Amino acid sequence: MTSKFLPERGENLLLNNKIKNCKFLKEGWRGKIYKGEFKEKDVIIKIARIPSLSEKIRKEGEIIERVNIKNIGPKLLLYGFDFIITEFIEGTHLKEFFNSPSPILQNILEEILMQARQLDKLNISKDEMHRPYTNIIVSKNKPVLIDFESSKITDKPQNVTQFVSFWLSYFRTQIKPIEANFVIDLLRKYKRNYSEDTFLEIIGFFREKQETIMKNKKI
Repeated sequence: MTSKFLPERGENLLLNNKIKNCKFLKEGWRGKIYKGEFKEKDVIIKIARIPSLSEKIRKEGEIIERVNIKNIGPKLLLYGFDFIITEFIEGTHLKEFFNSPSPILQNILEEILMQARQLDKLNISKDEMHRPYTNIIVSKNKPVLIDFESSKITDKPQNVTQFVSFWLSYFRTQIKPIEANFVIDLLRKYKRNYSEDTFLEIIGFFREKQETIMKNKKI
């Protein structure tokens, strides 16, 4: 696979007019976010807010390049010393689906859990899966994980455990204590070996309980 790394700085891209119709959107903790057009595609550009954060942004680009292999995250078009360019994702933040539950919520949550499993297998910990509301966009009824700036390579990824913990917390009033304890024990077991068998136990319970929750909500 050809790397999408370009030994260039984001400021030069803007100055050289390589990004068309570029508009500043906001300034985040690590980067300035722009929207524009690149190679006739709507894109999001993140440029390091200050020089000392350049390495963090570059590493985020490396992470996105890796997860794209598994069709996770926004499509990476280019990254450099201090910038990332990804395709713009048209959609709705996951939070809106919880505010107004829809018939597809169950499928969305299961797909997020499957993507979390893929990240674990890649030894990448996103470290945002326990607060997914604004870090996941639903586009064409499919969840797209965004914002990988906190991600890291590790032998102890926490994507599945974080997301299931979030799920348990959100639906805590509809999950019996004995059921919650059962899942927590499964998560502890999963953290010890990350085995496929243990994950299948987790997702089996998840599917069964989620179906019950959705029926009770009369979705």
